[in-house]
Amino acid sequence: MTETHAAEEHHGGSVKIYLMIFGALVIFTMVSFVVNGRVRAGDMAAESGFAIILGVAIVKALLVAMIFMHLKWDWGRLYFIIVPVVILGTMMIIVLLPDIVLAWRHAVK
Repeated sequence: MTETHAAEEHHGGSVKIYLMIFGALVIFTMVSFVVNGRVRAGDMAAESGFAIILGVAIVKALLVAMIFMHLKWDWGRLYFIIVPVVILGTMMIIVLLPDIVLAWRHAVK
């Protein structure tokens, strides 16, 4: 007796989505380089260049996280892993911050 198994559902994006995100990442990287070149040439203020490049970096990070790391499709599963880690990481920073801030005074002497 043979059992027939249903084909597993494809999880994640298609090749078309991956290629579109790759193209967007290439364009965003070119924008960053162009803005950096304009700031170095003096055509643009450093503050506005920084804001544009930071915005582009945030968008690129979100695209990579959502598509290539499958957070768009797996958020229901990862929610229970990511949220406690963020809470514990924040608590560790708060707990260790006094030691980090006060320790340099003793090291300088």
